[in-house]
Amino acid sequence: MSEWTLEPAAAPIYDRADPQSGRALVNFHLRELGLGESLFVRTDADGRRFCRAVVPQGLGVCRAHVLIEAAWPEGAELCVTVDWAPDAALRRDGWTGRVPAGAEAHWRTRIAATAQALESLGYAVEPNRFRHSPRYHAGAELLVYRMPAGVPPRQLPAATAWALSEPVPPHFQRRDWYPDLSPEEIVCDALIEAGLGLFRQEPSPFGRVALRDITQTVWPPEADRCTRLTWRPADAFARDPDTGLPPAGAQDHWHECLGRLHQVLSGAGLIVRSRSRPWGPADDSADLLVYRAAALLSTSE
Repeated sequence: MSEWTLEPAAAPIYDRADPQSGRALVNFHLRELGLGESLFVRTDADGRRFCRAVVPQGLGVCRAHVLIEAAWPEGAELCVTVDWAPDAALRRDGWTGRVPAGAEAHWRTRIAATAQALESLGYAVEPNRFRHSPRYHAGAELLVYRMPAGVPPRQLPAATAWALSEPVPPHFQRRDWYPDLSPEEIVCDALIEAGLGLFRQEPSPFGRVALRDITQTVWPPEADRCTRLTWRPADAFARDPDTGLPPAGAQDHWHECLGRLHQVLSGAGLIVRSRSRPWGPADDSADLLVYRAAALLSTSE
């Protein structure tokens, strides 16, 4: 069997219409910086190919993830989140809760160095508002984005402008929202009360909705609850799986249903953000950022 060799990789082509291409490009740059996983390969006598991923030592390891456009900074042309995980020897013990000696310093120095390395390639980097630490989280997260040439990154608001004063669940100190309502429960209740029937098992004429939590790294400063909402059209108006073409009436269906969703959520005191490009039948689904502003909540009480 041959020796393990580093798999060569060329920089992937970025296409904003393909969300995975942004993730692939940032992961490529993380590997080039020595901060991401490297792929090693070898081939046996029968021509079978074996692969293994190798993480850097002493630096932690980074991985980029796709982020819906509705959560991107305004004007960004590319945006992902980057997870950073500490070295195995410096991770919190899941059974005892003990944080190894040196872990805090490892987090501080390596997260700062990771941000500086990405900034050297022209990315803008924002840490999580609450500065993840080994006492609360398994790893840290950065918002990494790129602005068009000549356009400066956004300015972060002052600490006093943020609605929340502590990290949101789940984390080591608080694993869920109970007895409070989670962001997903708040949005779900608003949709059910409007009678849209988007969560029933049987097909709905308004399509279907899925609610998923979204990292607090991208929550708007004024938000005290925030979630990701994915809407899919009714089966009768979905694209043909063979041809990829939408049926007649699909454009009107998208316009009517997304307009109704915006109306219902706004009427419930929630704010909806979408991507800058319009959604339509050429897409499989629409991803929205839905949140409740703490200022609006206090005004209505």
